[in-house]
Amino acid sequence: MINWAKRALTFIARLGSEEGYEEWTRTMHRSMLYLKSIAGADEVILIKKEDAVTARLILPDTMDRDTVYVDLDIFSPFQGHTAALYYQLPESSFDGSFLKLFNSAKSLVVLPVKQDSASGYILLSWTNTFVFDEDFTDFIEACLTKINEAGKLAQTYYALEELKVRFNAILQTVPQSIVFIDDSGKNSWINDQAAKLFGMSGGSVVPTRLSEAMQQLRVSASNKEEIFQRGIALFRSEDKTIKDWQWIFNEPEFLVLNVCCTPTVSENVSGMLWTFADCTQQYLYDENLKELNVQLEEKSKLADEQNRAKSEFLANMSHEIRTPMNGVIGMTSLLRNTTLTEDQFDFVESIRISADSLLEIINEILDFSKIESGKLELEEHPFFIHKIIEETYDLLALKALEKDLDLLYVIAPEVPLEIVGDMTRLRQIVVNLVGNAIKFTPSGEILTSIKLLSKIEDQYELEFSVKDSGIGIPEDKMHKLFSSFSQVDSSTTRKYGGTGLGLAISARLIEKMQGSINVESEVNVGTTFKFTIQVKVHTGIKEYKSVVVQKDLAGKSALIIDDNTTNLKILKEHCAQWGMLAITFDNGPDGIEAMAQRSFDIVIIDMLMPDMNGIDVAVEIRKRYGDQIPLVLFGSSFTFPAERKEELSLFAAILDKPIKPDYFHKMLLDRLSVKTSVQKKVESPVLASAGVPSTGFSTLSILVAEDNIINQKIMVNAFKNAGYACDVVSNGLEVLSSLKRQKYDVVMMDVQMPEMDGLQATREIIKEYGRERPVIIAMTAGAYEQDREECLAAGMDDYITKPIDFDNFYAKFNYWAASIGLKQT
Repeated sequence: MINWAKRALTFIARLGSEEGYEEWTRTMHRSMLYLKSIAGADEVILIKKEDAVTARLILPDTMDRDTVYVDLDIFSPFQGHTAALYYQLPESSFDGSFLKLFNSAKSLVVLPVKQDSASGYILLSWTNTFVFDEDFTDFIEACLTKINEAGKLAQTYYALEELKVRFNAILQTVPQSIVFIDDSGKNSWINDQAAKLFGMSGGSVVPTRLSEAMQQLRVSASNKEEIFQRGIALFRSEDKTIKDWQWIFNEPEFLVLNVCCTPTVSENVSGMLWTFADCTQQYLYDENLKELNVQLEEKSKLADEQNRAKSEFLANMSHEIRTPMNGVIGMTSLLRNTTLTEDQFDFVESIRISADSLLEIINEILDFSKIESGKLELEEHPFFIHKIIEETYDLLALKALEKDLDLLYVIAPEVPLEIVGDMTRLRQIVVNLVGNAIKFTPSGEILTSIKLLSKIEDQYELEFSVKDSGIGIPEDKMHKLFSSFSQVDSSTTRKYGGTGLGLAISARLIEKMQGSINVESEVNVGTTFKFTIQVKVHTGIKEYKSVVVQKDLAGKSALIIDDNTTNLKILKEHCAQWGMLAITFDNGPDGIEAMAQRSFDIVIIDMLMPDMNGIDVAVEIRKRYGDQIPLVLFGSSFTFPAERKEELSLFAAILDKPIKPDYFHKMLLDRLSVKTSVQKKVESPVLASAGVPSTGFSTLSILVAEDNIINQKIMVNAFKNAGYACDVVSNGLEVLSSLKRQKYDVVMMDVQMPEMDGLQATREIIKEYGRERPVIIAMTAGAYEQDREECLAAGMDDYITKPIDFDNFYAKFNYWAASIGLKQT
């Protein structure tokens, strides 16, 4: 009897004696030899699968030579089996090619062997019939299990060796010093970089020696106290992790190590991983950067202080210049309305023109300074684009008329009617370009055009063009155009004036509008300036139309009374364009009689007419026909008789000559809509220009707070010409005292005054009187947006800059006076 269990143990012991990595074929070769010997087989063969169709036959004595390849199909009976197979030969399931391998064999055992990357069969054969009893099959199964385990173990050894090689390659090539210490205190490992740092050999090291080396490194640091404190915090912490821990050394040379520590935990081994990285250069760079940042912060503070001082200086300079300029321009305006000889009027006009020119220069310098200091901000609000050109032409029409120049403009149909942007600054650009065109064009015409370049949703790119037929610009002078304080004609005998800032300011404003400007010019032929801007347009906005048809006026009727037939013709044509029926008369009596024949929606009356002036006509109309029809007054001047100022209430609106279609059109819409509305019967009048305030509220009480004597005289005379009396005080304290003595409807409040300024006085008034306070209108030489915001923030109702533009002054005064009158009624 054979003890197959003992023989199984013998096989297992022999096959397991090999330690470390062994190639799979070598393991199979040893297995073949041991099996043949222990099992008493006559022959053993290894069949190794090479690919899907080919197998290799390996005999014990021909492992490394005499390779024989066979078709894998002859072993098809074994394929798919993982347990040992037992055969008594010959059997019909084997073909002849297979049986030739075992000509004399009677018994056969097939052991399927497999590893991840290799597989095959070990075949044991006996020439005599061998009995495969249970003990023998247990022996074979034990051997097969050990063979496969040996293959897997060999593969594990291979993977471990490969991982070790890669691990060492990585850790030995990284520039950081790496240290691993397991928690057992028995194993420590360092790479070559750490070995150099600690002065010891790399690889596995004695933990106590490594601990001593790390301690010696710590105590040699210049910031060892900081390291000690942070080290205590590290080992007391829960996660035992630290990053960006700097160890600084001054000897033997300056060195900064960035130390990181983190726990490493696997299923069976835990420890601490330390890295030491040389960050000396980065540390020096950061320290230098800190110093630079400190210097930069100091310089930034200095620059901010300088900019603040510059801004304060500019604001103060603006105020100091505008205050006397207000006196010059204001007194000149008042003087023009007095009785003057021809020579005196010429002198006054010269003063006015010079003052306007000086103010224009001052404004350009201040604007440029605001741009340079970054204080200029663009506003965004909707406006009609044609207003830009029309208002520019209104402003410059007189200069063009003096040179007999035609002012023309065209707007492409696809250009949006209303855009969103800074109307004031855009108009400033166009005024500058058109003003230059007038200045440098002796005769001919100036054409301003607007066209659409592109649009993406509500974002439009518009191109403005100003073309003149003037003297042109030499090509070698064009580079000076947009430079500050530079002009094409820079000689001491230059013919044309100006600061040379206009185009520079325009170019900067265009840049802020995300656009660009360029110029085309030919000497003695003309110049064309083109600039683009980016603007937004409300969704669904209409495109520009050269003729606006106003359906609200269609079918309305107007009675127009004027002794000037030309004016009658112009007004009648305007009414016809808007779908109105206009009946005209050149005298008051005929117009009054015509009202008895038919009804009219509105009556328009000239102020100055022979025999019967506009006020007399209005009085007669009211006497005969009542107050159901709105009356509108217009004239060539606003010399409304002071003794009849109470009759201002007869008129729903007052317009100045020459009539502007837009003003006339708006007035008709406002007045006719008021007539058809039952919501309110009283409406504030429309004011087209400076002159006598037309509110009709002659009982208004006005207080002027102004410390400058000349400006006091200007305001007193301005209100006197308008038919009002006013009281004058010199500072905010006097304003408060005056309000205690009597009630005022309007306070014209200067901002900068001694003892108490206008801002503080306004706050005190609001605090004391609340809703019962008077209307407060600021008067200031501060021309910055910040000045306006400060006034409104203090609680003032409106804002007027010095030098005072009397058109704007009367318009704003009339608005608030009308508002007060409506409250009283």
